[in-house]
Amino acid sequence: MFLKKKVLFFLALLLMTLSLNAKEPTYNINYIINDAESFIETTAKSKLGKKYVWGGNGPFAYDCSGFTKEVFELNGIEIPRNSWRQAEVGKKVSKKNLKKGDLIFFNSKHHKGVNHVGIYLGHGKFIHASRFHHRIVISPLREYRRFFKWGRRLV
Repeated sequence: MFLKKKVLFFLALLLMTLSLNAKEPTYNINYIINDAESFIETTAKSKLGKKYVWGGNGPFAYDCSGFTKEVFELNGIEIPRNSWRQAEVGKKVSKKNLKKGDLIFFNSKHHKGVNHVGIYLGHGKFIHASRFHHRIVISPLREYRRFFKWGRRLV
């Protein structure tokens, strides 16, 4: 009986010591953010070549804001349906501060509003549902520089 009490006492002491020395798990937030950016890029690229249709919400055809909405939604981020509403969500960023996964906005009609949106991929490229190309494509940002308005960071 005395031996059982000693063993139980020792086990209780050992468990308490282990629980006191246990550390909280640590998370590398940069890894999590980079992961989110990569998932957004992968999701967006999986739609390459899909048909452009004005008002399209997928899964077979998209317009620019329907495409961005679905990509972000598939990654757990809710955004509005229209490009001009999407242009109000998240943190505004300049062209020189763009990062992979940022939404980027354009206007080709020479007024203050926004009429096109894409997703920045880094290295001066972005992916978007292009009315001109009639499909989802990757384009160099330099070809759209005169239409660029701003970026928005959601991740």
